[in-house]
Amino acid sequence: MKTTKTELRKQLKQERLATALEARQQNSALIRERLLSVIDWSKVATIHCFEPIDELGEVDVTGFAAGKQIFTSRLVEDKWQIVSTDNSNDVPQKFDVVIVPMLGFDRRLHRIGYGGGYYDRLLAEHPEAHKIGVCFDTGKIEQIPIQEHDIPMDVIVTEAAIYTPDSTPKGV
Repeated sequence: MKTTKTELRKQLKQERLATALEARQQNSALIRERLLSVIDWSKVATIHCFEPIDELGEVDVTGFAAGKQIFTSRLVEDKWQIVSTDNSNDVPQKFDVVIVPMLGFDRRLHRIGYGGGYYDRLLAEHPEAHKIGVCFDTGKIEQIPIQEHDIPMDVIVTEAAIYTPDSTPKGV
C-alpha cells in the first residue's frame, strides 16, 4: 500500500520533533555552512527565506546570508505577506533565490511541506528563482508522491549532504 502525503507529513513531523533540540541546533549550523557553498552568493541580490518556526522544529538558517536583501513571509492581519526582514525595502518583482523549508524530500528533489501549498504558489510566481530546499537528513525518503503543481528543488541542503539532480550527494 502506498503512503499518502498526509501520512508522510505526520510521520516526518513526529520524527523531527523527536530529535533533541541541541541536535537540531547543531544540524542547523551545519546546514547554514553548506548553504554558503551551493551557489555564487555574490551574484544574488534578492532572497526569499522562511523564518523558522520553533514549535515545528524547523531548520534554522537565520543569518547565513549577512549583508543580503532578505525577504520572508509573515502572517499580517490573517494573510501571508512578503516583507523585508529589516522592514526597509520594497518587495521585489522577482527573487534570485527562494529558500524553502521541508518536512521531507526524495532524490528526485521533490519536497513535502505542510500541505497548505504556500511554497508551491510562491515558486510558481518566481520560476526564474534558484530553488533551494533545506531539511534535516532524517527527512530523506525513497519517493514523495507528487502532484501536477509540485515544483522540485534545484538543490537540497542537509547537515549530511548537498543533493543535486545530476549527481550523487556531495558530502556523504
